[in-house]
Amino acid sequence: MSCGSALANVCPECGTELPGQARFCLNCGHQLAQTGSAQTAANDTRANLERYIPPELLNKLEAAKKGGKTEGERRIVTMLFCDVSGSTAAAEKLDPEEWAQIMNGAFENLIAPVYRYEGTLARLMGDAILAFFGAPIGHEDDPQRAVRAGLEIVRNIAPYREEVKAQWGIDIQVRVGINTGLVVVGEVGSDLRVEYTALGDAINLAARMEQAAQPGTVQVSSDTHRLVEPLFDFEDLGLIQVKGKSEPVHTYRAMGVKAVPGSLRGIEGLHAPLIGRDKEIETLRQVAASLRQGRGGIVAVIGEAGIGKSRLVQELRSELTSGSGEDIQWLEAQGVSYDTSRPYAFFSQVLRQAFAIKEDDSTEEVRQRVEQALASSGQTQEERNNVADAVELLLSHGANSIADAGGETAKRKMFEALLRVWRQTTTPTVIFSEDLHWADPASVELLMHLFQLAEHAPVLFFCVFRPERQAPSWQVRTTAETDYPHIYTELALAPLSSEESGRLFGSLIDIPGSPPQLRQMVLDKTEGNPLFVEEFTRTLLDTGAITQDEDGLHWNPAVNLAETPIPENLLALLTSRIDRLEEDARRTLQLSAVIGRSFYRRVLERISDPETVLDREISTLQRSELIREASRVPELEYSFRHDLTRDAAYNSILLRARKDFHLRVGETVEDLFSDRLEEQAHRLAYHFYEAGADDRALKYSLMAGESAARLHANHEANAHYARAIELLGRVESDNQQRTSAYVARGRTLELSGDYEAALANYEQLHELGLSQGDQAMELASLVCQGTILAIPTRTADAARGRELSERGLNLARELKDHNAESKVLWNLMLVAYYKEENRDAAVGSGSHEMWAMFMNTSKVKKLMSAL
Repeated sequence: MSCGSALANVCPECGTELPGQARFCLNCGHQLAQTGSAQTAANDTRANLERYIPPELLNKLEAAKKGGKTEGERRIVTMLFCDVSGSTAAAEKLDPEEWAQIMNGAFENLIAPVYRYEGTLARLMGDAILAFFGAPIGHEDDPQRAVRAGLEIVRNIAPYREEVKAQWGIDIQVRVGINTGLVVVGEVGSDLRVEYTALGDAINLAARMEQAAQPGTVQVSSDTHRLVEPLFDFEDLGLIQVKGKSEPVHTYRAMGVKAVPGSLRGIEGLHAPLIGRDKEIETLRQVAASLRQGRGGIVAVIGEAGIGKSRLVQELRSELTSGSGEDIQWLEAQGVSYDTSRPYAFFSQVLRQAFAIKEDDSTEEVRQRVEQALASSGQTQEERNNVADAVELLLSHGANSIADAGGETAKRKMFEALLRVWRQTTTPTVIFSEDLHWADPASVELLMHLFQLAEHAPVLFFCVFRPERQAPSWQVRTTAETDYPHIYTELALAPLSSEESGRLFGSLIDIPGSPPQLRQMVLDKTEGNPLFVEEFTRTLLDTGAITQDEDGLHWNPAVNLAETPIPENLLALLTSRIDRLEEDARRTLQLSAVIGRSFYRRVLERISDPETVLDREISTLQRSELIREASRVPELEYSFRHDLTRDAAYNSILLRARKDFHLRVGETVEDLFSDRLEEQAHRLAYHFYEAGADDRALKYSLMAGESAARLHANHEANAHYARAIELLGRVESDNQQRTSAYVARGRTLELSGDYEAALANYEQLHELGLSQGDQAMELASLVCQGTILAIPTRTADAARGRELSERGLNLARELKDHNAESKVLWNLMLVAYYKEENRDAAVGSGSHEMWAMFMNTSKVKKLMSAL
């Protein structure tokens, strides 16, 4: 990275040479000491730059700081590094005061796009900046915000570059690097905007992206590219070698926003039918028929993110365009989360389509296009001029423009002029508002003013938004159902049922050989949300759990389902919802997540801070639809509405804090349920295991395994015993306890029909016995292996069964273990009966007949006498 002065620093931690004005090491993140003059200059620069922060963002940042959200936590963050290339040579030619003037002007162009997209300016480093998108304020679209900001930085610096060249005779340029990944973020100083920092490999890679970028370009890593690829044009730069990385890194150059952006949803090569929305589709068909007959209306489709709103839009549009040549005008606006504060930014999209206005059209061209569109409308010249004035005023996006034009009077005149645009239309028209929850309040007010058109003209207002009562869009619902109930239709989308979710998953993924718990895991975590089902399926493909080739889909048996990560876009979506909470409610949600998917109120009360008003925070979480009351009997219990919400809250907690929380939960449950420890053993085992309290985790893992085995819950029992075996390797224990754990686990595997895993388990016990020199442990293994190999299953092996049983018989007699001796004799009897030449026939016969034949008394006696 180039530096802003001729002097340079060396990082005392890693030895990296750094710019003289650098405050942090770009290689390891170490904070550098500053001289008094440098610190004063930095403070002056910060004070100067604060004036560029939009008031709305400043309020959010201050609220985050006040609420404590700058404490350390784990987050997926998109990081943007940007520096002024050529600054070293330029600084040598100029007086320091002149160079400071140039850099201050450059910083204005660098930071304005960051703040527009609600990024956080984390560091100023002489001639460079570091910005975060996703911390301390998270948005569900932070990666695309960062790329947009980077492209605007490169574009906006061009006029200033020419100004600097003309005034000082030097050429400066910027380069941007972007990466997305998991980091630990937190506040390292008192100033939120410059001291909030991140640590982790992901931030180092972001710095390398910037260093490798060509001047005047935006370079992104593959992790960012994967999340935004449908939205931007990219040049594939291939693999590049990056310092600190053992393997080359795939990188891309962002060229600009796609003319026709693709969808971030959907899975290439897989298509899911629309499931569980038959009633809604029929309603939309009736709405479409009414519009064709010249009747307008207002339709609101309301549902949480990913519930299927966009698919219904597709169905309506398909229905309207499937007729015999009807001329239907479709005008649409899509809300974006970073434009909620720009007046009329949302509705201006409708006007640009209605009058074919381009983004770069001049004022004169705008008026010409409006005049041309209205030439045959029957309006007078004065009325057409009023419309042109209204369009010009609205496209300025400025409340100040309206105030300058006459304030409230000018606004009413503009609203009435736009009302006349569609009042006399005979062409069926759809004004479609997608993601209306992100519309600016001015656009929503105008939209509701135009609702009166639906009573007299073939105009259908089709509004799609989330059930967020604080958003301006909720007023649309209130106004429509209050003032226009006779033409208002509301479709409130509920989650899919378990059966419907299963059908959706099956339509996407139907793979022979996949584990039976796969479907249930996905359904448990997604809970009827189609987007969540799709994204979990995509994650299974991306992580290699499922592979796809010309022959179809294949399951990778080496994958551990428990380690399947939360899809990053879903994590961002859920994190953005959690970030809206006040700090006390947020901490309550995190503590609840540590307890589990469901949690008792009195457990939460015991582990919460004494000053927390728990009833208030629980009510907040319920109103935010993050948790819900699950039961009042036998005691008050709550649960997370989505398992993914619980995962998102849990994953944000620092690892060291998690251990402390789990220990507090375990001790609380142990105390509150001291008379029901066996019932709570599975919870206690989990919490003490996560807390690192191995002795207590072992105790309760064995207890939970025994309890589950008695209930024939073999899968659960196996999991508990497997954890116990792991813990036995870390704590002081005797070999008898180890043997019992291995034998118990093997038995649950046998009862589950997983004989291969049971054999592998007993073989591990045998190896452990050999390494410990413990013959009793060896004997236990030989007995169990002999049983599996002797009975007619797919793992049966009479020869090996006889060999191991004979070894076991000798060892049992040597140890005078009569119990083991009788078991070995029984195994040898089974081998003799199911001898190798009869095994296939025995396996092929029905189990009832087989055992009836075996239990014939005379035959048993004969076999025993032969032994």
